[in-house]
Amino acid sequence: MFRTLSLPSRVMPAALAASILSAAVPALAAKPAPPLDPSAPLVAVAQSTTQVWTALVVLPDGRMILDSPTSTGTQGPTLALRDADGTTHPYPDAGWNDPATPPEKRLVSAESLQLVEDGTLWVLDSGFDSADRAVAPAKLVRLDTRTGTVTRTWTVDPAVLRPGSRVAGVRVGRGHAFILDSGVPGLIVIDLEHGPQRRLMDHHPSLTAQRPITVGGQVVQDATGHTAIVHANEIEISPDSQWLYYQPFCGPLYRIGTDLLTDTTITSFELDDSATLWYKTPPLGGMTVARDGTLYFDDISTGSIFRFTAGRIYQRIVLDPRLRWPATPAITPSGQLYIPTAQLDRTPRFNHGQMAVQWPLTIYRIDTAALPPPIR
Repeated sequence: MFRTLSLPSRVMPAALAASILSAAVPALAAKPAPPLDPSAPLVAVAQSTTQVWTALVVLPDGRMILDSPTSTGTQGPTLALRDADGTTHPYPDAGWNDPATPPEKRLVSAESLQLVEDGTLWVLDSGFDSADRAVAPAKLVRLDTRTGTVTRTWTVDPAVLRPGSRVAGVRVGRGHAFILDSGVPGLIVIDLEHGPQRRLMDHHPSLTAQRPITVGGQVVQDATGHTAIVHANEIEISPDSQWLYYQPFCGPLYRIGTDLLTDTTITSFELDDSATLWYKTPPLGGMTVARDGTLYFDDISTGSIFRFTAGRIYQRIVLDPRLRWPATPAITPSGQLYIPTAQLDRTPRFNHGQMAVQWPLTIYRIDTAALPPPIR
């Protein structure tokens, strides 16, 4: 339920007033449109027999940058470039993926990627090794994919972290980085130009796991056999950078205005009451947004892909048993949707410490531009 809002007595900026008004109204989607029948066709475009890829971005020339966090329990570079002929290389180079390299000059565990239109790639590094130890400070790394070089890094200030923190997702917009803490629920905002870092919405319900993660009707457990708890770790930003979407693995999806997150005069009260329940999503492996504002979700509970249009139509476009824990997808400007299958419920983190992945793991592609529009 949404709380009744008591607006502060001071005069509010117009953007703040609009955001609070939208938060005061339940903003759930209309009845889902009928699922596509038949499902959108899946085209296999890449496979792995050694690494679990949990996210990717696709460069204009078709090459892919692939993300394999240390938590997957597999060896190899945490960030790799896949050429057109299928060969992979550490990215941006071997040194940035070498454990012998000083922590400030290497990627320990890439957790989240964002490619923007000017060729900038943002990479969030948690600093956790394969034994789940923090061996380096968490940091945000900016790369130029046109030259394949690191142009700057920002270390996450320990003051905005908590014991048990683990950064898990990032999106950049309005000159700020928005970073989720999946270990201790919170949202970290970094002013990329001026430097200040703030921790917001500590333990807010929208950032906190409220129910178990399920896959195929089974509750996902952690390495110790207990119910897995992962706080907010899925994140996306609207094409105009006005809205930040986020949720824990288990759902549901929330939205908040980035104008509120970047305004240092906004109070914690105003922020807490401005997060809007956007849709009661199932457990998600990831999401991405197209240029027209359509969100694409990977439903790990059923092996499905959904779209949620800017017109608030929610529709399943794929249901396929090959999509075992589909992870964070990527969509190109032409509408090609790439979905990595990760089988994370069969990796040590979520499988009593045992590796049971059934190789190979496949990346699939869907041509969303060829799909019929959903009908209300």
